[in-house]
Amino acid sequence: MTSTVLPLRRPRTAVATVFFVVGVLLGTWFTRVPELRTALGLDFAELGAVLLFQTVGVLLAMQVAGHLSAHLDTRTVLRWTAALVPWCPVLVTVTSGAVAAATAMLVWGLLAGLLDVAMNAQGVELERAGRRPFLSSLHAVWGAGALAGSLGSLAAIRAGLPLGTHFSVVAVVLCVLALVAGRHALAGTVRPGPRKPVGLLSGWTRSVLVLGALGAAAALCEGAVSSWCGVFLREQRGAAVEVASLGYFVFVLAQTATRVFGDRVHRVLGPAALLRWSMAATVAGVLVSVLSPDPWVGLAGFAVQGCGLAVVIPVLSGAVGHGAEGNTSLAIARYSTLHQAGVLAGPALFGWLAQTWGIGTALVLLVVPLGAIALLATAARPVKIANSP
Repeated sequence: MTSTVLPLRRPRTAVATVFFVVGVLLGTWFTRVPELRTALGLDFAELGAVLLFQTVGVLLAMQVAGHLSAHLDTRTVLRWTAALVPWCPVLVTVTSGAVAAATAMLVWGLLAGLLDVAMNAQGVELERAGRRPFLSSLHAVWGAGALAGSLGSLAAIRAGLPLGTHFSVVAVVLCVLALVAGRHALAGTVRPGPRKPVGLLSGWTRSVLVLGALGAAAALCEGAVSSWCGVFLREQRGAAVEVASLGYFVFVLAQTATRVFGDRVHRVLGPAALLRWSMAATVAGVLVSVLSPDPWVGLAGFAVQGCGLAVVIPVLSGAVGHGAEGNTSLAIARYSTLHQAGVLAGPALFGWLAQTWGIGTALVLLVVPLGAIALLATAARPVKIANSP
């Protein structure tokens, strides 16, 4: 066992560092987005459109990633995109007008999409080499980075650090980390010999479609809860602003803490049973939040939901990668396309449901996609890490 694990220590640390870099970047960005509208002179509609272009870029990158994977290994993509992405917020802040800002966000989305595929493909390669799960702990490092970035932003705001200066300092530090760490990621993920051309329809296997649909369902629930938990506590439970603002924080904190232990539980229960228990916990969290009139109990319910949703995306990403036939990056790119569609649709769909039937009812309706994930959990079963080559 020692001979298997020790050689992976350096590449695992390298990939974890990149996950941390991305987490810090997004935690920094989201905490200071409210200042962006004023800094760029945008109205609310223009800001919404500008932010949307990042998602458009990510979706486009998912298609490019499949083609790129036929020519470059994931270590090369990982290292250089991770070094470039931290400069994107700086680029956004120096733009003038909505069109220029949207273009900068589109570039950010393209780089982020390529990086997302490379990160998860590297995670799958680590699992193959180590013959045990790693993705949940890698996503936990991402969550720790997001929390660190958020706290750093709060300190920068309190110190009166201008937006551009703050983003520039963060970019320098994260860029150096990415360049140094990226050198030690796993190489050789491009298999030698002739490869089939990658077309628009390549990689859309039945397994990818099913797992992608489950990923979209999980992303929809996660996006809905993270975007609306504070609103629910404030509007439906009469929580003070300070208490309501803790909704997203406790959700992410519980999610991150659970991911630390997710790989161990994955090894014990297996992917299908883990998904079912996770969905049961999430449903219990939803019911606690909705049925209790106490905002603090509701807050605890959102923490339970964070625990329940924590391991779903790592398990599904691993299932896609290990089930890929020859091109891991392509399979993950196709899966991520559907997952990102869920990310995009979640808050908006939940908003429509909340407007139509109320926020409490909309939360209860999340039981439908959660139940679908539990019902189709066996789709993740083909993952046999212990028998991987």
